[in-house]
Amino acid sequence: MERESVNTSIECKIECAASSKTAYGDKSISILKEKFLFVLCLVTLFSFQAFSQSKYEKEFRIKESDVPSRALSFVDSITFDSKVKWYKEIGLDHITFEAKAISNKERHSIEFSENGIFQDVEIEVDVSKIPSDIYTKITGFLTLSHKKHKIEKVQIQYTGERDSALMFLRENRNNSKGITISYEVIISTKMDGNFVMMEYLFSAKGEYLQSKQIISKRKDTIDY
Repeated sequence: MERESVNTSIECKIECAASSKTAYGDKSISILKEKFLFVLCLVTLFSFQAFSQSKYEKEFRIKESDVPSRALSFVDSITFDSKVKWYKEIGLDHITFEAKAISNKERHSIEFSENGIFQDVEIEVDVSKIPSDIYTKITGFLTLSHKKHKIEKVQIQYTGERDSALMFLRENRNNSKGITISYEVIISTKMDGNFVMMEYLFSAKGEYLQSKQIISKRKDTIDY
């Protein structure tokens, strides 16, 4: 739809330029050309911004032997109720490692950089675990942004220094000192006639932080 709109705009301006040549002279044509170039620059800029807000990910299962030692030592020092499974994610400009396991009947995802440096912990939760006033704020924002959508997954994201994160996880999340809490919400919606997946990040107060369209290519089914 956007491409058709741009083409229509181009044709319109060319026709206007042609009709203006006899009525207003070369000066009018020059002005129209400048306006056309300005519009074209805006279209290019918006296209780039839309692309930069996409999250491409190719995720696949890996062996423990392929995981950076720092990431392994972090996860090995935590007790889980299930076996830890490791995944490698390749994005447009990054490579990360992710440990997935279950603790207290909740799915945990611990993410590390390519060098094994701790980045964040995401715990999938039921919406009932989010304070009602914050959840109302989040859903209100999503409704304004997308007339029709479905919430596919809600995760609480915890970020902070390695030691603070370890203490937090070992003490069953009772000690959140040095930890920043955010809410990650994955929704399915329709944009330009196509179904897409969107990832939204909100602060601990339910304030909008950022959003990305997910372009996912997974080699195998992710399980815990």
